[in-house]
Amino acid sequence: MVDVSVVLTSYNIEKYITHSLHSLVAQEFDNYEVIVVDDGSNDSTYQIIEKFAKEFNFIKPYKIPHQNAGVARNFALDKINGKYVIFLDGDDVFSECFLYKMFNKIEQEKAEIVICNSEEFIGDIKTTLKKHSYENDIPIGWAFDKIIESDLIKKHNLAFSNLSSSNDLAFVYSAFFLSKKTVFIDETLVYKRIRQESISNNRDEKNAFLALIELKENLIKFDIFKKHKTDFQNIVLKFLYWHFNSYKTKEKRKKVYEYMKYFENEFDILRLKDIKNKKYFEFYKLVLNSKNYFTFCLLRPFLKFFIILNR
Repeated sequence: MVDVSVVLTSYNIEKYITHSLHSLVAQEFDNYEVIVVDDGSNDSTYQIIEKFAKEFNFIKPYKIPHQNAGVARNFALDKINGKYVIFLDGDDVFSECFLYKMFNKIEQEKAEIVICNSEEFIGDIKTTLKKHSYENDIPIGWAFDKIIESDLIKKHNLAFSNLSSSNDLAFVYSAFFLSKKTVFIDETLVYKRIRQESISNNRDEKNAFLALIELKENLIKFDIFKKHKTDFQNIVLKFLYWHFNSYKTKEKRKKVYEYMKYFENEFDILRLKDIKNKKYFEFYKLVLNSKNYFTFCLLRPFLKFFIILNR
């Protein structure tokens, strides 16, 4: 058994995979494996991965027919040998001390999940767009900034969603709610590359809602939904606020608006009692109470006044 299994997924990222793999082979850590699952690339991505695998025997390459990152990660789950596992994206970059600090933290704290900070960048890694830290906030439901105990995943038979986007949301939050102990490292150890052609920038608007419903179904299946219903609803609020604002076109935002109305019965947000963020709640309430998208757009500039009035 190795200490850490690193699962790296790739799809048509020949421009970036070398940078990512270089940052992994340069880790200040010894006992780890890198399981690279290529999701059917039709460029030179897999050939680059094979070259690295010939030079470094801890890199284990696989190629599967193209589906999505969730399917690729589930494929890798059957291959891992580590006590802990980390799921990474093949276009991101990782600090040299990433595995060392994540492993030491989870061992020292006897935790089941450790979450670190991350930064977004475009082009030059030195050009930071945004920093993500969560010690006093709800973590984002992506996988790349977390190390998870493998036994936690196996015990509950956790799997990634078969969706073209948001396929890690139900997996990550299910693990988060099942974890007996989750701790944080207040250091940036992952650098998230933002690129226009990525799946995250061309995602299906509905997938976010399907992933949230799957998370709810998981919590019900594990018999912990009642215990975590309020936390679940606050996650919905935060995620859908981000989901709406992440789109730049009127057409995509309108679709998110319509899905928020359509799926409200699944979330029951208006009866939420312990609201973590008034801004998210008032935004969501405005969506549900507006007659149509045009009315919503007219009223949205006054959202901050609604928040003040409801204090």
